[in-house]
Amino acid sequence: MEVSMKRPVPVVTSVLRCRSFTESERQHLFRVSRLFITSYYAFVCYYGLFVLDLRGIDIPTFLNLGDNWWWKCISVWNLAIQTAYFIYCTVFIDFADSGPGKTWIKPRLQKNKKIRDFVYFSIIFPITIDVCVMFWVICVVNKPLLFPNEMKNWVPDWYNHAVHTNPIVLTLFEMVTTDHRLPKMIESTAGLFALSGSYVACLLYNKFTTGRWVYLIIGEIVSSLPELVLYFAVTAFIMPFMCMLIGYKLYSFSSLKTKKNHKLS
Repeated sequence: MEVSMKRPVPVVTSVLRCRSFTESERQHLFRVSRLFITSYYAFVCYYGLFVLDLRGIDIPTFLNLGDNWWWKCISVWNLAIQTAYFIYCTVFIDFADSGPGKTWIKPRLQKNKKIRDFVYFSIIFPITIDVCVMFWVICVVNKPLLFPNEMKNWVPDWYNHAVHTNPIVLTLFEMVTTDHRLPKMIESTAGLFALSGSYVACLLYNKFTTGRWVYLIIGEIVSSLPELVLYFAVTAFIMPFMCMLIGYKLYSFSSLKTKKNHKLS
């Protein structure tokens, strides 16, 4: 009597062919992935806060900007928001079925997911794409205005990419691995503009108290009040809003494609 033996599937091939997993296995894999992302962001924040010594920078570009001037940079705001977002997703959503989460997190799971979706499409995606893309575009055009070469003595290249490159990849990964529900456009717009307005107020306050812009590029481009209004209207409101629309369209397209694939399988 012949016994048919199935050839075992190599582990690497099985991982790469993620569709061979069941839905629950895929979701578990994505939850573990987000746990690693959360750990990654926590490390980047720790390195920036406790390892980098930015107080000793003596480049004229960053002198007289006030205490803790780096907290007035939008890249640092974005890093802090990203870290808080992934910690929230990991603690209050991904592991709601584990341990004490069953009693004090799971009953509020749908509300937690609604908050997650609102924050992602209102803030995480548009701000990340806008900040990171603008950073590298300005670096290509005139890098010293934003990140002088001398800054490499204080900020290593890997950390620069950790703040301005990797967030794009991780944000897109979050989009394709999480089952979101799109919030109302007007609510997302209100949330985005509230954050943008807060950051503009921070820049204006720093200019009023120190006499200098956090970003030299503002002083190079703006020379009058109408130009200042136009600059902030474009960079702080219109461009992030366009990125938010792109996020809505991308997710609508990807979710529609996923539903078609499920129907065919």
